[in-house]
Amino acid sequence: MNPVIRAQLREFAKAHSIEIYSLEKQFEIYSVFSVLSGLLGENIDPYDVHLEGDEFGVDGIAILIQGESVINRQEAKEKLESINNPIIEFIFFQAKTSTSYDYGDISKFFDAITGFFDESLIGESDTVDDLIGAMHEIYERGVGKRNPKISCFYVATGNYEEPSRIEKLRTAFRGQLEEQNIFDTNSIVIEMVGARDLQRWYRAATTAVEVEIDFPRNVVMPSNEHVEEAYIGYIDAKNLLALYVVKDTDDDTVKINKSVFFDNIRDYDAKSKINISIKESVQSGGGAEFVFRNNGITVVSKNIDRTGDRFKLEDFQIVNGCQTSNIIFDLVYGNEAGDPKENQELTGSIQVPLRLIGSKDDEFVSSIIVGANRQNPVRDEQFWALRPFMKNFEEYCRSLDAEEIIYFERRDNQYRNQDIERTRIMQPSVLMKAVAACLLFQPQRAARDYRGILSEYDKVIFLDDQDVRIYHAVAYLYYRLEFLWRNQRIDNGYKTFRYYILAGIGLKLSEGENTLTMKKGKLTTLATSFISLCKDEDRLKSAVTSVVGVVQERLLEMSVSSQERIRDTIRSETFAVQFKQNLMSKQK
Repeated sequence: MNPVIRAQLREFAKAHSIEIYSLEKQFEIYSVFSVLSGLLGENIDPYDVHLEGDEFGVDGIAILIQGESVINRQEAKEKLESINNPIIEFIFFQAKTSTSYDYGDISKFFDAITGFFDESLIGESDTVDDLIGAMHEIYERGVGKRNPKISCFYVATGNYEEPSRIEKLRTAFRGQLEEQNIFDTNSIVIEMVGARDLQRWYRAATTAVEVEIDFPRNVVMPSNEHVEEAYIGYIDAKNLLALYVVKDTDDDTVKINKSVFFDNIRDYDAKSKINISIKESVQSGGGAEFVFRNNGITVVSKNIDRTGDRFKLEDFQIVNGCQTSNIIFDLVYGNEAGDPKENQELTGSIQVPLRLIGSKDDEFVSSIIVGANRQNPVRDEQFWALRPFMKNFEEYCRSLDAEEIIYFERRDNQYRNQDIERTRIMQPSVLMKAVAACLLFQPQRAARDYRGILSEYDKVIFLDDQDVRIYHAVAYLYYRLEFLWRNQRIDNGYKTFRYYILAGIGLKLSEGENTLTMKKGKLTTLATSFISLCKDEDRLKSAVTSVVGVVQERLLEMSVSSQERIRDTIRSETFAVQFKQNLMSKQK
């Protein structure tokens, strides 16, 4: 294996707690991560995308609805009900540690993708069957104004030299996908990935972004206790493009670096009437009026190093201006993405309003993001992340001893370039589900979309006067369970009952009492009991087995055996109520 890839793989396996896996399995998950995070800019756990069995021809499948991963029909249904006209993407992965690109393996990969959509892949595994169920839900109700995108990545550790036989195979497969008329034909990607790609994408996914721009027409903004330095003014298109356009050194093509956009780049619609009108106005008038008609762009950077009018930015995000950035990219490089020829006339004539803010205060940065995006679709949990409780919770979890530490990610990619164990990072949506299961004893609702939890328990959880320690205990329990699964110390099949395990442990330790109304002393004792259980691996594994036993016993009584029926059954209120009764009766 390429020595650089091997070094990156070693680092990745340690950070993601998968060192127990074989080299081939580690490489598969590493490849998924490099593509998803480094190339596509998606903040999705590669472990959840990877297929753990020996499925025919494919190592990973991601189904994204507006950038959020779904793994079964129910999740797809809930996401589609909450989002109007979403962007939908199917992404397939096959990874080989070999340096060669084998015709037979590539052919199997293409056959597996075809089999996913024509259902001949059914029966390969429960996971694949669930994903096919999600696909059906999408085509039954989710395809509105646009067909889904599809991307296929075949990964090896050599250099792809475009052999004619494989190129003919790839061209034929593209034709098959186009003929099905179920995908956006302008967004079909079939990529042969090599060592150079993996190295570059992995670095992009794990290091802070750095750029230098000229910003001569700037004025220093008023001082603020949360801001190191800030400037406002306007900038020409050439320097603006330097913030988010990257050039491929191998073939000189250009593309947008999605990872620097907080408000996701997928929200841009090149065919919308407004965007077409803006582009036509610029093309007819030369761009001189753009600065007067556009609200501009806001950039927040952790570090700003200024030398005259030259600004070096490190670890920055474009938090507002997604539409503007895309329009300028289209105008300068044309509608054919990847064409490296730059419209020199427009890059000099287009001026764009710019706010550049340097701040290391995550809470202040979050408030800027939300404030700048009031008219745009910002996810609900990002507003929750601004609550004082959330700030206190983040600080508490980060201040603990190494064994108990949890990194609460109030802002997307907050810990992107930090050398920490990735399984200890917890997102707000995950915390909400874990709390709903473990403290509210609602495993059937925790398995659903987090937006329902937000609306139903708004006045119950994450309140300013609540004790952060019990919430940390739940987060730590979630982490410990995930660690045991990844290291194959508890049965992977138990993942289906993840939220029932959390609820069962919560019910046992609290003896069924409402945890959020407990007196502080009793709540502190309960939090300590959670932590003590988590640190005793044998006791924790025994607790998991006991809870799963109660669930499986009830499913057996109901004669429920198929994976799809199990998922539907455990989401019902009736099943959850009976589970609690059975568990508590065994407790006595």
